[in-house]
Amino acid sequence: MQEKTTQKTLPPDEIALFCEQVAMVLKAGIPLGDGMDTLARSYADSRFGARFESMRAAVDRRGTLSDALEDAGIFPSYMLALTRIGERSGKLDEVMASLANYYQWEAQIKTSVKNAILYPSVLVMMLAVVIAILVISVIPVFQRVFDSLGLSAGSPASAAMQIGVGVGKGMLILVGVFAVALIVFGILLRTSKRESVLALLSKLLPPVRRVNARLSTARYASALSMMLASGYPVEDAMQLAPTVVTDEKHKRQAERAREHLLSGGNFADAAEKSGLFEPMHEKMIRFGTAAGKIDAVMEKLSGIYMNEADDAIHNVIAMIEPTLVAVLSVVIGGILLSVMLPLLSVLSAVG
Repeated sequence: MQEKTTQKTLPPDEIALFCEQVAMVLKAGIPLGDGMDTLARSYADSRFGARFESMRAAVDRRGTLSDALEDAGIFPSYMLALTRIGERSGKLDEVMASLANYYQWEAQIKTSVKNAILYPSVLVMMLAVVIAILVISVIPVFQRVFDSLGLSAGSPASAAMQIGVGVGKGMLILVGVFAVALIVFGILLRTSKRESVLALLSKLLPPVRRVNARLSTARYASALSMMLASGYPVEDAMQLAPTVVTDEKHKRQAERAREHLLSGGNFADAAEKSGLFEPMHEKMIRFGTAAGKIDAVMEKLSGIYMNEADDAIHNVIAMIEPTLVAVLSVVIGGILLSVMLPLLSVLSAVG
């Protein structure tokens, strides 16, 4: 169990490539076992080579791709849940192609976030080095000047020196906390703790909470659309759909809809009870239920919520750089205070 907790997941771009390859194998009519054998050989020299070899053996032994992916321990829970649904609905090739597109999109978002964070972060780290040099090497020189001038410890100049040193150390602590938090979050997002980290960020940051809500609803609607279009009874589709929702809060909402449906309610009422959909979209679901086109409505809503999630993510990315620039301004102000206050005090004392 501990190994699964610390095991890194594949990066989104590699997951997208894997899903695309599996989709090509299935659409070409190649048996899954033979396809996995080919994939295992192609990944043999990578750091995940042993995992892919165990997946090939698991497919031969257990017969299903979803079980093999779960045994590997390097794939996200959303992918596992949707793969199971694809197997049960007989649309595994379409599911893998859809997952390839989804993880390509996630890889692009990840690159955009990195680019938004990288430049301001480098500047902050460079300034941290400057602050350390000032606090460790420069300000002590000022202190020796004070001592040579015979200024008392309680003089205004000495007090300004202490303030400057305190501000400099405070800026170092601020930059250190920022760097540690960035590293810790980056590491955790590459492990099985990813969903827990995202849930924590959702609680702390409203923009992230909005993104998470839109993604959860899009995933839920996509799974329902796929199963209903494959001829699944509504009750069975509602039983399986919550498994694709990785956020605990929204999963409980999906389960609430399932319980309402199983207690005798209709699909439209169950969707309203879940609280996952906006009022306007609840009306669309009600019209779709009356017309017998629930699958088409769910597919449409999945696209709508995915686009909204994409817009929300880009809004978050757009906020990152100004926020870091604001932090950078505070750091620069701290540097000026830590240098100028003692310098002005020395000049006034000399005068």
